[in-house]
Amino acid sequence: MKYIISKQRLYASLLILGACILLFRTVIMVFQGALGVLVLWVSVLLFCEMIIDFGCILTSISWWMTKDKNKAGLPLTFGAAAAVLHAIRVLIFVLGRTGPWINFDVQPEQRAIHDTRWTWGEVYFAATLSVLGIISVLVIWQLRKRARNRRH
Repeated sequence: MKYIISKQRLYASLLILGACILLFRTVIMVFQGALGVLVLWVSVLLFCEMIIDFGCILTSISWWMTKDKNKAGLPLTFGAAAAVLHAIRVLIFVLGRTGPWINFDVQPEQRAIHDTRWTWGEVYFAATLSVLGIISVLVIWQLRKRARNRRH
């Protein structure tokens, strides 16, 4: 029995996988007490990313199940928003670990303890994946723009 997966289902599956990874990491942060450590506006960004990840998963599942190839807009928009918001959160985290902005993203009473909760390897890993996510968003955006121009 030969089974070939369509490009549409492959792309939807990749979006689901990416959003699930981001969602999993965000949920882990919440259960590890991030809301008690981060300042309010960073916690709000955390929840916004969680909601966008849920939206990406749900719209990607819908796109995966449909036979209409033109339903990619909403899942890709949610995926791009999730990647950009995650990159912003990682940038805030990196800036909060370096230079003149050390711990600006952490509640004052948590600053001494927070330094023991992360490693530079985690910072580099998160930053690298965020940069790759932004590059992916830009590449997909350019490919869709080129495809749209060919149709017109």
